[in-house]
Amino acid sequence: MNTYSKAMLWCLLLVLVSSGAWAGPFPETASHGGELMYRTGQPVPSQYLADNNVIQNYHHYHLDKPLDGYEWVHGVENEYLLVSAKSGILRRIEYRLNIPRDPSESK
Repeated sequence: MNTYSKAMLWCLLLVLVSSGAWAGPFPETASHGGELMYRTGQPVPSQYLADNNVIQNYHHYHLDKPLDGYEWVHGVENEYLLVSAKSGILRRIEYRLNIPRDPSESK
């Protein structure tokens, strides 16, 4: 690949990233049945923050260790939400298929 082609590829990549056309690795919203459930940067509904919904064993769900001040909670179906423990603001949504609920968690 010549220098001109490399420069054009870098410019295209820069345009995609700066315009927002480059999708990040995590979704910013989640909808179910056409209803928007939650959006990153916004508080999640209070029922998701209940003690019995907080994930203690994040390794069981193949999730990263939560950042300081954050916790993983169960979302709808196969969604896992990283939220601020203090404000309930959603930072990240992740999906994991076919992972049974950890039996050590209370229901």
